[in-house]
Amino acid sequence: MPAEQTTPPPSRPRLAALDGLRLLAAVAVLAYHYTAIDQEFWGNAAGEEFPAASVVTRYGYLGVELFFVISGFVILMTAYGRALPGFVASRISRLYPAYWAAVLLTVALQTFWEGGRQVEPVEALVNLTMLQEAWDIGSVQGAFWTLWVELKFYLLIGVLIALGGVTRQRAIAYALLWPVLAELTRATEAGLLSSLLIPSWAPYFAGGMLLYLLHREGPDLLVLLGLGLNVVLCIRQATVFAAERAVVHSEVAISTPVVSLLVVLMFAAVYACSVGPLARVDQPWLTLAGALTYPLYLVHGQFGFFVIENLSGHVNSYVVLALATALSFLLAWLIHRCIEQPVHEPLRRRLRTALERP
Repeated sequence: MPAEQTTPPPSRPRLAALDGLRLLAAVAVLAYHYTAIDQEFWGNAAGEEFPAASVVTRYGYLGVELFFVISGFVILMTAYGRALPGFVASRISRLYPAYWAAVLLTVALQTFWEGGRQVEPVEALVNLTMLQEAWDIGSVQGAFWTLWVELKFYLLIGVLIALGGVTRQRAIAYALLWPVLAELTRATEAGLLSSLLIPSWAPYFAGGMLLYLLHREGPDLLVLLGLGLNVVLCIRQATVFAAERAVVHSEVAISTPVVSLLVVLMFAAVYACSVGPLARVDQPWLTLAGALTYPLYLVHGQFGFFVIENLSGHVNSYVVLALATALSFLLAWLIHRCIEQPVHEPLRRRLRTALERP
């Protein structure tokens, strides 16, 4: 049989609703960190400071899982029909400029704020590589752990491109086999393989990949069956995490039925924004919302906590919460406007030229 062609999909309008969903995921994580986790920046546990709000925001950590589903969708879309140099250049130019800005701003903050994460100068330099976890070095912001997971996913997609490119058949096989093999590496304690295959998060990325295939090619029984498999695996992972770890972070009850429902809803939301009725939404502000998501996620932790620790007890808690959120959004906009916009495209072009040079 002839090899399946890796032609790019037909031109489609930007999925603005998916951009809005990304921002919603970031806001959920922000709300979780500010109003639900057991941090002492408020003077007591955040859940005690906001007892009513924390009933909902205690589940905000699932915004990370939603990020991973959307990432599976978007990265497969980025990789489809693209050679490895273009893929690598696009990922580096997308991730690193805002990240470097966030690291430098955080280190500057920590020079005079003792409440933040304190790192040695060499550790701060290693943080600029985004590879600090490989050397067991702490991140300057707690939320940075997800970037290490994302890099592993990019590596796996890069391997798929290098082995002949992304095709429908390969993408389906990848999304079906990867989560199962990843779980086997954990069960057999195959340390290096387990680390590379990220078993805890593999079904989220794989589910997002299958949602992209539905968006690209329409309904398909095999894709739907694979999606169902990955949703089940995600529910299993999320309920185990809720019982073993999430409750420790927030010290409040986490309902596993609610977690299971939210996992199903996050997949349904990505489907609605990419295949369903919301795929036709076209609002320019949603595109800006999507652009602010990444820098907002990068800066909201330490800078929001700085505001909270210094104003809590002196100003109404809801005013403090609003100010912490406003500062995070302002920094996110500045990073996007002053760093990402002018740097991204020139950096991408130069990297691609360098990678394609014989």
